[in-house]
Amino acid sequence: MIQPKKLNCQVWILLGFLLAGCNQPPSGLPFDPHIKGLKLVKLITGDDAIKAINQLHGRPINVVRGFIAHYEGVHDKATIWVSEASSQELAKRQIAVMIHQMKNNRSSPFSHYRALNIKGLGVIAFDGMGQAHYVFRDNKLVYWISADAKRMDKIMKHVYRAG
Repeated sequence: MIQPKKLNCQVWILLGFLLAGCNQPPSGLPFDPHIKGLKLVKLITGDDAIKAINQLHGRPINVVRGFIAHYEGVHDKATIWVSEASSQELAKRQIAVMIHQMKNNRSSPFSHYRALNIKGLGVIAFDGMGQAHYVFRDNKLVYWISADAKRMDKIMKHVYRAG
């Protein structure tokens, strides 16, 4: 027979594990998909996300996992693209190659590239297609956030805090 004191301790330990899991984003997302003021209207994960990421690049890139979250606000939209590389070094190279190719493509819709430091995180920011864009790396994860310029800081704080 289990002693009441021992049972009470086991219940608290189990409850602790359950509550700790409540803080984790659903579907294995590397960020909390609930962003104040925006409604998540479409979430693409798994092979479909990897296919979309490869289509965006015009060729297959080395991606282990992918996530694409489309949001809508009252007057604006935002998209968060996340791809996971097989290593931190590969993720770093993928960003460098992508930004280099975008900067050197005369028909690129992006301009005003600038390097930002947000709480120690290196971010490449640029403008285009009516939105602001932030690209950064968190370990093996490569993020591209597109949003209204006035909403970008809040989204960035939300995503990077959850990552």
